[in-house]
Amino acid sequence: MRTIISKYWKITLSLLFGLAVVLFWAVPYVSTLAYQEQYQLFLLTGDYFAERLSVPGGLADYVAEFITQFNYVYVVGAILLGLVFFLLQRLTAVVFRRAGASPASYPLTFVPALLLWAYMGNESVLLSFAVSLLAALEFILHFIILREHCRRQWAMWTYLLAGIPVFYWLFGASVWVAAVGVWAVAWASRYRQAWTLLLLLPYVAAVELAIGYVLVLPVFQSLGGLNYFRYPVAAPWMQTVVMAAFALLAPACAVAGRKGWMEWLRKPLTQVGMTVMVAALGAVAVGISFDPQKYDLIEYDYLVRSHQWDRIISKAEREPATTPLSVSCVNLALGMTHQLGDRLFDFYQNGAEGLFPTFTRDMTSPVPTSEVFYHLGMVNDAERYSFEAQEAIPNHRKSGRLMRRLAQCNIINGNYAVAAKYLRLLQKSLFYRQWANDQMRFIGNDRAVETDREYGWMRNIRIKHTDYLFSDREMDQMLGLLLVDSKKYDNRLAYEYLIAYELLQKDLNRFMQYYPLGRYVTALDHIPYATQQVLVGVWLQRHPSLDGMPYSVDRQNVESTVNFIRTYMADKSDGALSSPPLSQNAWHYLLMGSSSKKGKEKMRDIY
Repeated sequence: MRTIISKYWKITLSLLFGLAVVLFWAVPYVSTLAYQEQYQLFLLTGDYFAERLSVPGGLADYVAEFITQFNYVYVVGAILLGLVFFLLQRLTAVVFRRAGASPASYPLTFVPALLLWAYMGNESVLLSFAVSLLAALEFILHFIILREHCRRQWAMWTYLLAGIPVFYWLFGASVWVAAVGVWAVAWASRYRQAWTLLLLLPYVAAVELAIGYVLVLPVFQSLGGLNYFRYPVAAPWMQTVVMAAFALLAPACAVAGRKGWMEWLRKPLTQVGMTVMVAALGAVAVGISFDPQKYDLIEYDYLVRSHQWDRIISKAEREPATTPLSVSCVNLALGMTHQLGDRLFDFYQNGAEGLFPTFTRDMTSPVPTSEVFYHLGMVNDAERYSFEAQEAIPNHRKSGRLMRRLAQCNIINGNYAVAAKYLRLLQKSLFYRQWANDQMRFIGNDRAVETDREYGWMRNIRIKHTDYLFSDREMDQMLGLLLVDSKKYDNRLAYEYLIAYELLQKDLNRFMQYYPLGRYVTALDHIPYATQQVLVGVWLQRHPSLDGMPYSVDRQNVESTVNFIRTYMADKSDGALSSPPLSQNAWHYLLMGSSSKKGKEKMRDIY
């Protein structure tokens, strides 16, 4: 038994590590897989391959995007990501062994991969960085093998001097890991030309700067890599830490072992303790590297993309959404499940920003808002926001998700030539191909569009005014136009958003003007609860009692509103006002909510 354990404990630890990576991405952070996939569009064409290889690091980028496209099938994407980390750790272990590190240092071979895992807590770190590190480890390993089996110095120097420019062109700035790792391994093994190998470092810098000069690249992009980080303006300091760990940890452990500093690790109990400590510290590092607020927004966007409306509501019930984007996702989920009018104030509200967040010219914030516009039937605005989000992707990639939405909007609007352009691109991808092939039947076929359940509905309820000019400064008027154009098609969501907008703006005058439009929405089988509460309160402001009130309201809403008003009038600081059920009454928001109002002076047009 002891022999079996001693023989297989290393590969068992590696497999468990890979499994942990798979479960991490497939369960709590599955939304991050979707996030990475939606901001690229991998095309199965020779032109796409040539475009990637036209810049340094292009092969790493191409391989990484090929892998990332499988995030569309989230389990497959998680397995492939786990495989990448498994290979990184195993290659690190091989370099440790070939560099002369003690077998007892095996738990330390997980450290570089754990640092990379923590670094990937930054959602802008791209998988191309991990791919390039795999290549760098292979480069170091082949140098060790060449040095051990080839006595001719010219062969080794040919490998290095020719291999470094090729490596840089294919895999980018991780050539520093390769060059520093080669020197460090040679120095740790007391190779007699180790100090001569230091000349590799200025050689690497000269190669990078020369290629960067020819391609007119900024110095920081030449030295730091083009495609490791989504924002090409600078690389975070953590990138250097990870690169240093992959390059230097193995030779450092080899030197420590030669000096006898690793002997204490040989005891089985010490091995277990070291393994547990590395795992614990790695878990802490990974845990604190994933910003909860940032990934909360990513998860909300993923749930909206996958139409998991009930999960959005359950998530908000467990922990209130507080940012405009997350609140807008919750309100959309309420609207799509026909609960917005009833449960609007069961959840945290931060004004009309929670319905239509102010436009920001970046790649993330317009995406959930585009979904809101699309489901409302504001097709032109959904298209505009999707287009802006795609054009704002910092590394100039295209988005499969956004391009799909752009194709849909153009099909609905009858812009078939534009829609066909998007569909032809999607046909060259792996996971959007089947969908794009199916959508081609709508091109030039008005009848097919009008009889389709989704497109026909959207075409009928969309705003059709030719002189229509969108302005998020007056969203109630935009919603009013939408209701007028879709009156006979019963756009319940638009009505609920219009009423919610006026309530969240605390504009009771316009609310009283618009709420009667609900009689034309046949899908409504009752006056929404939030509306009932406001109507009861408004009536009591103008009349001494509820006698003669013409509204059909539930007794529960009457009692809730009367209790709130009575408590509020008696003591505005009463703690009961801030606790359910009184805090969930519409008048709690109207009288005690934030006084900030999304007025015209705080909003701006897209164009």
